[in-house]
Amino acid sequence: MENFVIHIFGYGETQLITEVESLKYETKNLIKVEPLVDAIWNLKPEDFSGEKKYHIINFFSKNDVRWIDENYFQLKAEESLSTMIDELITEIKDYKPN
Repeated sequence: MENFVIHIFGYGETQLITEVESLKYETKNLIKVEPLVDAIWNLKPEDFSGEKKYHIINFFSKNDVRWIDENYFQLKAEESLSTMIDELITEIKDYKPN
């Protein structure tokens, strides 16, 4: 999937937006979110100061990831996240809430 947006909201929801659908679920029900958040945090720039908290993490396709809180950092074309992003997309699309 080339064109998509994912939002991981700090208040506890995760949303996938594609050209044909918009799906939003509670983050606690998606097991692929936290490992991806950890991977992004581990790739933060060395000069980034702040705690591991966020208001929102935005994914604009796989080429632009933005960690936003009081402080902000951006990852461009970070290939190491590609598989994890694909796994999250699959989990969101396959998720069936009770």
